[in-house]
Amino acid sequence: MSRSVLTVLASLLAATTAHAQDMRMITGEAMMRERMALPDDAELVVEARGFQNALLATHSDESNGRQVPWPFELAIPQGVAAKLTAAIRIDGANRFVSEPVMIAAGNNDADIGDLMLTAFTPTAFSSTFMCGDIRLQAGFQGEEAVVETDERIYHLAPAISADGAKYQSEDGRNVFWSKGDSALVTLDGEDLPDCVMVPAEAEKAWSAQGNEPGWRAVIAGDRFGLDMNYGEDRLDLRLPEPEVVDGAYRYGFDQYALAFTVRAGLCQDDMSGRLFPQSVELETATGTLKGCGGDTLELLTGPDWTVDAIDGSVLADMAARPAFSISDEGQIFGTTGCNRFTGAFSVNGEGGIAIGPLATTRMACDDALMKQEQAFLEALDASESFDFGPDGALLLTSGAETLIEASR
Repeated sequence: MSRSVLTVLASLLAATTAHAQDMRMITGEAMMRERMALPDDAELVVEARGFQNALLATHSDESNGRQVPWPFELAIPQGVAAKLTAAIRIDGANRFVSEPVMIAAGNNDADIGDLMLTAFTPTAFSSTFMCGDIRLQAGFQGEEAVVETDERIYHLAPAISADGAKYQSEDGRNVFWSKGDSALVTLDGEDLPDCVMVPAEAEKAWSAQGNEPGWRAVIAGDRFGLDMNYGEDRLDLRLPEPEVVDGAYRYGFDQYALAFTVRAGLCQDDMSGRLFPQSVELETATGTLKGCGGDTLELLTGPDWTVDAIDGSVLADMAARPAFSISDEGQIFGTTGCNRFTGAFSVNGEGGIAIGPLATTRMACDDALMKQEQAFLEALDASESFDFGPDGALLLTSGAETLIEASR
């Protein structure tokens, strides 16, 4: 074999190795609350999915007499976060399912321990309601209404009502009273705030954009849309399966000499200054364009933020600190350390924020907590933008002044 051929083969091998993605192992054990013997043909299916529901790995294993705890392992690419779900299938249908488990991005193997699966019965006509800051799902199984919160599932029997459809438990402590697009709900004897149905939305599109020249990319379902030169040139392409390379998702469109790469991480638009949860690169035949992508709100939603400082004053290390959460629907809610509060939260096109109006409960507390509450609510109301400190702390600001510092 000639030296030139060997050189070409060596180059190809080096390129392949450079693009190979290192993997890490995710392990755990599937468990069931129900005490029953699984049939021999029961199947455990575990999936890990990433950006835009891209399938990262799957594990499938037949029982052959095995019972829970049922161990599993699967390899996912290093450097990316994943959402892991599991199901036990019997006769080709899901009979037991788990809640999603979020796997943080990283390079090390991870053992998630016991993954609890519960009996699965599909509901019909499922709807989502917001009751103040509480989100619930309501659907139907036969004649029963099934109301599901983050903590519990309630099965309610039909009850006599002259107005709307009413369902309740035998002891009357749990009630779902549907009135079209709204509902009155009582759970564990506590009346929830008026519940309003959240409209069913089409699959949410993901978008990214860059500047000079202006371009915008949209991923919606299995389509990839690209506007170039401030909208003068437009492509609508089928979205290929991504390749995970060095912790980023790369979509290749070879026939158009295009590639689009998405990487998780804080990104700031170089014109507006707005913050985004992902950075992107658009490779074209003439060069590489950089930009930012995703929904700014994703940077703020998730676990509670606990307030560490207000107007530059560090709060004492005590249990009664203010804390808050921000929802995907654009609500902020939490505690002032004394009272509960809720209100609207929005992000504008330049990345600024607007909070309020806020509503609070009216419980009286000691003077120190009431002063803390007043300072906290005034700081929230005055906040106009946000940023993150070097340690990941959330900074709510007005101009150059930091009004609230919070951490997770």
